[in-house]
Amino acid sequence: MFSRRTPTQKEMELFGELIREARKGWKLTQEDLAELMGCSLRWISRIERGKSSPNWKDTICLMEILGLSLEEVVKKVELNVPVLTRRE
Repeated sequence: MFSRRTPTQKEMELFGELIREARKGWKLTQEDLAELMGCSLRWISRIERGKSSPNWKDTICLMEILGLSLEEVVKKVELNVPVLTRRE
């Protein structure tokens, strides 16, 4: 059976907190991040507050700009998806 993959409110809020923490760790303002992303300040604010969920392309762009790994995002957002570790 197909399971729905839209994020829950809790996942959106946890992702927003992660983005905010990472942005502040780089000493970026929301305006700085919006400029780097080529988007509006309002959109960045909505993501950080868990009011909006970026599409996969924007998520990858945010992760790249903020130096976040997939494993880190999955863990901190408490997603229930398998992430394989690098095999030797």
